[in-house]
Amino acid sequence: MKIQIREYLKVNIMKLKIGIIGAGFIAERHIHAFCQIPEVEIAGICSRNTEKALILARKYNIQPEIFSDYQILLNQEYDAVSICLPNYLHKDVAIQALSKGMHVFIEKPLARTVAEGVEMIHAARKSQRMIMYCENNMFAPAFVKAKELIDSGSIGDIFMGRGREHHSGPHSAWFYKKHDAGGGSLIDLGIHDIACIVWLTGMDVKEVFCQIQTNQPDRHDFGRCEVEDNAIGILYMENGAQISIEESWTVPSSFDVKIELYGENGQIIVNPSRMAPMEVFCTQGYGYAVEKASTTKGWTFPIPDENSTFGYLQEMNYFVRCIQQQNSEMKVFPDGIFGLKILAIVEAMYVSAQSRKIEKVEYPLIN
Repeated sequence: MKIQIREYLKVNIMKLKIGIIGAGFIAERHIHAFCQIPEVEIAGICSRNTEKALILARKYNIQPEIFSDYQILLNQEYDAVSICLPNYLHKDVAIQALSKGMHVFIEKPLARTVAEGVEMIHAARKSQRMIMYCENNMFAPAFVKAKELIDSGSIGDIFMGRGREHHSGPHSAWFYKKHDAGGGSLIDLGIHDIACIVWLTGMDVKEVFCQIQTNQPDRHDFGRCEVEDNAIGILYMENGAQISIEESWTVPSSFDVKIELYGENGQIIVNPSRMAPMEVFCTQGYGYAVEKASTTKGWTFPIPDENSTFGYLQEMNYFVRCIQQQNSEMKVFPDGIFGLKILAIVEAMYVSAQSRKIEKVEYPLIN
């Protein structure tokens, strides 16, 4: 019995070794979250710009190995990797990580196309490792509470709704390139709204309509914008509900996300980016208020802990628990299949934008 207890304790104090591939904005979100989870060791960070990786390591007082080539990181004996890379690298890096026996945390979108996503799902099944689809809004406290209320029947059957996400534009040049990103504001921002709407309502999307346009083709230091920077669309849900989405990279203000759902007995409005407990007026401006805030002069609404408010900490903590309990009945969600479903909806919306017609969503069959 004593041997069994010691072995049990040994297993439960071992830290999960996680590698971070990327050193940009979203990589820092992951690092910040993992640093608050005692069972995790950030064992490696990879970036072509190793100085950026070193800056993150110093900022969070960690001592990972630093790599300039993700192939070398993937040869380490890590339990999982966070893939915080441009969309065009998602498929290849994920498949290689899975083949090395690592679980994969993948930022949205799952891939550029459904075809790429299907390859990733097959690789996960072959390796018997998990793809954990990072959708932080599904772990944000405000959205979690909304889901609880909707599931309880508080607002009745949903018949209409609206999702909106906007800011002034992404942080990196690759977002604006068709090959690298696969699309613009729809696949970058709209994919968040669609995932949340499908999850909150518990319904699939049957058909879609979408229009896209590029309002600011010149992105200065980032070059020419080859993709849409604004998108509007309608999701036709399986119960007949119509839910619109509005996505923009050209709103000259900080990040804003809002979802409204209307039911026969009430409505729910969730807006975590504007629910800050602080209001600040400053004539000179100050350091940092919230993601993509271009100025801090005048009235601002800083969010004290973005990682928790927007669900990153809760998301990573949950994913770590899934790895720890992978042999139990606990199943990760959202997973790669969910990410693939949302990507199929986005892909149908791009078809609609070209045809200018309502298009049916074709969900891939995974054998």
